[in-house]
Amino acid sequence: MGVSTCRGPTPPRHRPADRGWAVSEAHLLVILAVASVTLVAVAALRRLGVPAPVSLVCAGLVIGFLPFVPDVVLQPDVALYGLLPLLVFDAAVTSSPTGFVRQARSIGTLAVALVVATGLAVAAVAHWLGQLDWPIAMVLGAAVGPTDASAATSVARRLGLPRRLVTIIEGEALFNDATALVLYAAAVAAATSGRFSATATVARIGWSVLGGVVIGSAVGVVGRWLRNRVDDPPIEIVGSILLAYAAYLPAQAAGASGVLAAVTAGLYLGWHASGGALSARSRLQSQVFWETLVFLVNATLFVLVGLSFHPLSTVTKTPAGRLGATAVAVVVTVVALRLVWMWAFGWLVRPAGDTPGGRRAGPERLILGWSGMRGAITLAALLAVPTAGEGGRPLPGRDDIVFVGFAVILVTLVGQGLTLPALVRRLRLPENPSVADAEQAARVAVTQAALDHLDQLARQEHLPGELLDALRAQYQGRLHRLRSEPDDGESAEDHEAAVTAERAVRRAILDAQRRTLLDLRGRRRLGTTTLRMLERDLDLEEARLRQG
Repeated sequence: MGVSTCRGPTPPRHRPADRGWAVSEAHLLVILAVASVTLVAVAALRRLGVPAPVSLVCAGLVIGFLPFVPDVVLQPDVALYGLLPLLVFDAAVTSSPTGFVRQARSIGTLAVALVVATGLAVAAVAHWLGQLDWPIAMVLGAAVGPTDASAATSVARRLGLPRRLVTIIEGEALFNDATALVLYAAAVAAATSGRFSATATVARIGWSVLGGVVIGSAVGVVGRWLRNRVDDPPIEIVGSILLAYAAYLPAQAAGASGVLAAVTAGLYLGWHASGGALSARSRLQSQVFWETLVFLVNATLFVLVGLSFHPLSTVTKTPAGRLGATAVAVVVTVVALRLVWMWAFGWLVRPAGDTPGGRRAGPERLILGWSGMRGAITLAALLAVPTAGEGGRPLPGRDDIVFVGFAVILVTLVGQGLTLPALVRRLRLPENPSVADAEQAARVAVTQAALDHLDQLARQEHLPGELLDALRAQYQGRLHRLRSEPDDGESAEDHEAAVTAERAVRRAILDAQRRTLLDLRGRRRLGTTTLRMLERDLDLEEARLRQG
């Protein structure tokens, strides 16, 4: 279970079979009803442009105050060891290693320097304004320093941002945990024992990076070797899940960065997933499965973040005025420091391929500055702080930093998550021309390769002329669409309208074919199995149409 319940109905004591179960039938019915309503709300709000993480956190906030819902608190171990490996592994598999290399300067600046600067600034504010001891204040700073990988990837990929910005946001979120969690561990040790060693912390950071990369690389190489010898989609999909944990958990046990290990393994396997490494069937099924799994994991995490607010908001004993002022000051520090950082160190954060002082520099820095969302990992790290130090004495300030950290999550995730789509639409950042041109050139190249190969087949083999003519017409039409440019008397808008109209016609044709299949089944001239097989061909054609 990933939660702890604090109130609610318990099973009757006279039913021995129910003893030991933390969840009763009533709880399960409540969970089912809440999940159904939440799913409908997320689907409806997504059509309005509201990111799913924002909807899920708000749903958890509202649900947590319902009288029939038990108090729920996110369990740190489940988030850090059970769900985080899946999220970072999937994000790495679907990311671009070459993109990370091109944007290494920007990613490194944000994932290391900004995390350290944020941790120190937040610790100073919490110490002087919140009257917290330096070690526990540093725990708060380290926990809120990194952006959340699940929030960043789930929001950035759906906003239509230029790929260079998506790469920076995802890369920062994937790599900054290594910095933050090492600082966090050192701060927790200092808070509980009263001892801190700068030398040991630096050595721990070095081993965290080196050990994570080495272990992740080893798992990636072994995983690739095993995957190349299996051509069974269910086994390959289950194996990919195990590989995420096989990289993360041993690295954590060895004192290295599990996040870096999972990211390294994911990047390696994702790079070697193209071509003949995976069958087309395995690749398609794996993509659908992981997309669904990641949505479920994210939904679980963000709903639990919202649900945790109610029980956590009542535990602190600090005066409300001072605690509220500290929370506001910390939130302002986190948001303002990131925005200032983008301008003060813009020459370091500037996306590769952009020019200094270019027209896109200001809007891109603003979007990067407004993308610093915190999420479930920040809350899990704060909840994992022990309640007592050495000798069993209560750890002062522990409940305060949980409350302040929760405020940072709510403001950055809900506030920035709600306004970021509108900001992106207003700024209208274009894709880098070189990236768009490279994609267009690649599409032309592979289509031309198909036509050239058809010519070779026509000379070497005796194939029906009708077949060759049909295939040649198909690829020549695709090549014409790819190479077509607006005529002299045609505007870019008219050209785009013509392309949109062509796609609409093709979709209408697909709809007509689907209706024919249903009609044939209705007249019992087609079985369900055959229907599904033919419908899958139409689905693949529609998927190609959407991508083209």
